[in-house]
Amino acid sequence: MKNNENELSPGKKAYLRNIVRDPVLFAGEILGANLWEREVEILRSIQTHRRTAIRACHGVGKTFTLAVAVLWWLARYEDGIVLTTAPTLRQVETQLWLEIRRLVARARIRYAEQEPNTAKLKLRGDDNFALGLSTDQAENFQGYHGKRVLIIADEAPGIEPAIWDAIAGIMAGGKVHLVMAGNPTQPSGPFFDAFHRGRGRWNCINIDAFDSPNLRGLTLEELLQLDAAEGGPLDDNPVPYLVTKRWVYDQYSEWWHGDESSSPVWMSRVRGQFPDQAEDALIKLRWLERAKRRAEEAPVRDTGGRLIAGVDVGVGEAETVVYLCELSKPNPKVLRLGAWRGQDTRGQVVAFLKPYCDRLTQVRVDADGVGHNFGLHLRDQKFRVEFVHVGLPVESRPGSNDPSLRFFNQKAQFYQHIADLLERDAIDGLRDNTSIGQLAGIRCELDPRGRIKIEFQRKGAATRRALARPRRGADARAG
Repeated sequence: MKNNENELSPGKKAYLRNIVRDPVLFAGEILGANLWEREVEILRSIQTHRRTAIRACHGVGKTFTLAVAVLWWLARYEDGIVLTTAPTLRQVETQLWLEIRRLVARARIRYAEQEPNTAKLKLRGDDNFALGLSTDQAENFQGYHGKRVLIIADEAPGIEPAIWDAIAGIMAGGKVHLVMAGNPTQPSGPFFDAFHRGRGRWNCINIDAFDSPNLRGLTLEELLQLDAAEGGPLDDNPVPYLVTKRWVYDQYSEWWHGDESSSPVWMSRVRGQFPDQAEDALIKLRWLERAKRRAEEAPVRDTGGRLIAGVDVGVGEAETVVYLCELSKPNPKVLRLGAWRGQDTRGQVVAFLKPYCDRLTQVRVDADGVGHNFGLHLRDQKFRVEFVHVGLPVESRPGSNDPSLRFFNQKAQFYQHIADLLERDAIDGLRDNTSIGQLAGIRCELDPRGRIKIEFQRKGAATRRALARPRRGADARAG
């Protein structure tokens, strides 16, 4: 039964005060949390260090642990304040604060009642509260000098620079602890600096998927040799709510492209390391992360405009992929993605496109190899098909802007166009992780005539079983 501190006996009060001094004891005794060692490390760091930076892969309990820290800080200090932030209000309310609300529901301390989907919580009164803030207004962070304040910046790589300036002002006085946490997706900015040139001021914590209880003791090579059958070793995970063997196995086949520099999504989201994206990467990971964040914050709607589709045909284990896009203003937007495996995927593609037949102005088909006959079939089904031969030279044009002088072939021209749109934040609805991983791994070089040439991701010298699923329809994405 939950009790206010005033309702407890002196012995219970002493017991409670002893527990709230220690965030790990608090997590277990008050919140019923069973922590693994890296979660314990995070809580100890927040307790001890003024600045904590956590770079972590997916699914290792980072956000859950930060939620524990919020509730512990409020219980530990009668004048304790917690400010949490993330790049968007949606992330504030549905990630960290979702975990906070779940923990409050089972806590042995009675926290003030709160409405669902809010980001505010009181414990003892007006001077003892937690508040979730989005990062659109730096002035929201003002007015907390001289207090015991815990500031948690979740998804830190996406937070605007002005917010860091406001947070620095809060840290000028009082007992203030700052926590930055996130996936290390961008090799620049304050979060990156905390692990590099500013490392002396931060207690830095790095969490790799292979540190987690489900993968501890395994090497990547050993993981890839496990039987992939459903219900087999990949599905034997002692802590199923943390990152699993199968997830890492699957992401290897999607995101690993032969070396670290050409696999930035794998490095950041699985290994918890900042991607050292190669200088010859055509599309920067930060552009793709921005596009995904926009798509998650404001999902695209079909407004009934003109449509175009791109089809990359695969056979067997190679996926056939279709992207359906609306040519709307100000930005083109991805409405739907379809992907299928099999010897003959014509029926699936026709069924996917048929509801949009009247609005489809063009279905672009990568016609090299097996795509030619596939495109003829779509024409027979009354679709307006344009065959694209990405390996052909670019048509020359009189003048100094002749594209044939800039691009080795049409593939290079198509991908450069995609890169230009992404750099200008001019593509909406891109949220597929496989697409993001592939686009981030595309590299370019200059041929002897100075023209841009596209080099797809290298698979490495040794082909492992996990690479049985090859590149997913990258040319459909370029189309």
